Amino acid sequence: MDDRKILYKDFLNNKDVYNLNVGYWRRKLEKSLEEKISFDNKNQIITNKNKHGKNFYDGNPIFSYINITKGKAIRIIQENPDDIQHYSDIKLIEGWFDNILLDIEVLELVISLYMTQDTVQKCINMVGAWLAGDLNDNNIDRYIE
Repeated sequence: MDDRKILYKDFLNNKDVYNLNVGYWRRKLEKSLEEKISFDNKNQIITNKNKHGKNFYDGNPIFSYINITKGKAIRIIQENPDDIQHYSDIKLIEGWFDNILLDIEVLELVISLYMTQDTVQKCINMVGAWLAGDLNDNNIDRYIE
C-alpha cells in the first residue's frame, strides 16, 4: 500500500465520509494506545459544534481529548487534501505544544496532518508517547520525521 495515499480524501465534502473518518480515529486510537481513552463529552475539549449544537465539518479538530488528571490534552487537525499540489512541497504532518486554559492550565499536543497510512502511524506514536510522558519539545521532531 502507498504510504502517501490520502485516506478519507472526500471527508470535507461528504458528511457521511466525515463521520466515518471520525469513527476511524476513535477506533484506531482506542486499539493502538496503552492508555484507555474515554470518548464521552467531558473528555473532549473541543466538540466542533456551533452555539446551536450543529456540527462543523472542517477537520479542526477531527479528534480531541483531555486527561485532566495528567493535565494533558490532544487535538488532531486533519487538513484538506485538496490543498496538496505536490507532496514534495509540504510536510504531511506537523506537531507542537500549546497551553490552553480551561478550569486549569493544560498543555495540549496539537497534531496537524494530511491523512495517510504513514501520518496516522506517526500520529498514534506521538499521542502514545505524549500520554506516557515521553514526548516533549526536545524530541517531537523525531516523531514527525
